[in-house]
Amino acid sequence: MGNVYIFRGIAGTGKTTLSDMLAKKLSIPVFHKDDIVDALIMTKNMDNELVNSTVCYNILYKMAQTHLDLNVDFIMDVGLRNGNKAKSFFDRLDFKDNKVFKFLIACSDEKEWERRHIKRIENPLPRQMFKSIEHVKEHYKNSEIPLFENEHLIDNIGTLEKSFKNILEILDVI
Repeated sequence: MGNVYIFRGIAGTGKTTLSDMLAKKLSIPVFHKDDIVDALIMTKNMDNELVNSTVCYNILYKMAQTHLDLNVDFIMDVGLRNGNKAKSFFDRLDFKDNKVFKFLIACSDEKEWERRHIKRIENPLPRQMFKSIEHVKEHYKNSEIPLFENEHLIDNIGTLEKSFKNILEILDVI
């Protein structure tokens, strides 16, 4: 039986940093949806956001299902802010006898969340679609991200260390 750790939430909440911290602590792989996006963007053939997202989640699904079938530990770092799409993605996966830990990472301090995005806009990654903080706010203004059953909410408004300690307590790894 393997352990699967899923980190979900909108951009700028700390999903990737926290999932990387856990991967290092547990010495297990982490699959970042954004790494797949970056690889597709580099091909210069994936400019359509809907196609890009569909392809990314299909690749991520195949990678995750292979590891689930092998009952090995791994981490998934995904956005999946849309509740229906997230549910659809998770429903496709056959978790078998693997133990699943789900985390919804959030940042309830809007000023801190904005600061993180401003920093990203100043130093964009290849997949960076936001051109201004107004663009970020417009993109997320109507987002309601549901907390799923058995999903732990981690409000990453303090230090990363505090949020990481909270995750480790939930996992009983401290």
